Amino acid sequence: MRETRKERRVRFVLLFICISFTIGALYYKYSNQREIINPPLVTVLHQSLDKEDNPIIVLAKKQENNYILAEYEVQLDDNYLFKTRKAVTLDGKPTMISLDKESVGVWLKIDGQWNYFTSELEQATRSREYRERKSVERFNLITIKEDGRTIVQLGDKQLDVGKRNINQLFPLSKDGSLWLVITDQEIIISTLKN
Repeated sequence: MRETRKERRVRFVLLFICISFTIGALYYKYSNQREIINPPLVTVLHQSLDKEDNPIIVLAKKQENNYILAEYEVQLDDNYLFKTRKAVTLDGKPTMISLDKESVGVWLKIDGQWNYFTSELEQATRSREYRERKSVERFNLITIKEDGRTIVQLGDKQLDVGKRNINQLFPLSKDGSLWLVITDQEIIISTLKN
């Protein structure tokens, strides 16, 4: 049985619709995954003074369908395990994080507004003059690529983070021996090499 022109056109139109739908579905899935993979916002509340003193960090990130703000203690004696101290669900998407000048609280920019969170991660009213405008934890990164590995130069020492691309770098210890590295897809703890 021969196919008529009309039947051929219908077949091509249906094939085009199916291919378009498949491409659209893949694009939608990929764009949603890219949003989830965004690195978290991080700040360091307490830097370690010695091997007995654990550093404390605060992360704002997307978890499942919500944004959360969480405080973690980095367990130095337990393979750098992140132990959750406190966590709260946020009412919007955070875009920036900053320390407070005088308290242990943090500031989060959510939907264009700065919001203050106390040391208990409770939202409170506080004058914006207490927000730390510059982030002293962030460093201008001098990176070197050697054999596909990323090496960060910090003075006369080097921080080797493997084949990852670094977004941010935070010192976790006062002596500069321990660092929190934020990459495109993960958070790692790294130590300096001479």
